[in-house]
Amino acid sequence: MEENKKGSEKLVGALTDWVETQRNLLGVKVVEHTSLGASVSFVSALTMLVIVFILLFIGLGAAWWIGERLDNMKAGFFIVGGVYGAVLIIILAIAKRVLIPGIRNLIIKKIYEQD
Repeated sequence: MEENKKGSEKLVGALTDWVETQRNLLGVKVVEHTSLGASVSFVSALTMLVIVFILLFIGLGAAWWIGERLDNMKAGFFIVGGVYGAVLIIILAIAKRVLIPGIRNLIIKKIYEQD
């Protein structure tokens, strides 16, 4: 009977250690995924900021150049604004069918990606 008690105490101790290890492992995975998400978000935000400035200066340069060619600065800026508006309409038109599912799938793959 005494041996049975010691064996069950060892089993309970091993089970307790296993549960604690699994809890610690889950905590490490949560920290890993959170830090990955935060770092990817930071890099993405920085990239978007740079892209905005690139598009801004390219748009200003193109509008200025078109305005000089047409001898009408306003027309140059309206043409470039129209091109940006057309691009926006195209992006919005394909967003539900292509962009949103693609981005969603990419995020899900990154979350469940194992190293």
